[in-house]
Amino acid sequence: MKHEKVYLSDDNSDIISFALSQHGSTNRPERERMRKILIRAIRHELTDRQRDCLTMYYLEGIKMKDIAVMLNLSKSTVSRHIHSATRKLRKVASYYQRY
Repeated sequence: MKHEKVYLSDDNSDIISFALSQHGSTNRPERERMRKILIRAIRHELTDRQRDCLTMYYLEGIKMKDIAVMLNLSKSTVSRHIHSATRKLRKVASYYQRY
């Protein structure tokens, strides 16, 4: 089974805005600014494998074990890719929240 890549766009990036609203930010311009920063970071700071695992897991809602089968990886490798990507994005977000 070949998997079609999902690319972040304005249409499917609402999950980022939702996540930001869950962390206490009620300032719409601030949420929009952070959404753009995180989308840029997802596109440019993550490896292809991290981006694939992250988008499949969070945007498409595919379980880690199914991602592992689709990408011919172990479930623990998929988990590591998702956690590494999440750490990178948190680091980027924390940097920009200070300024």
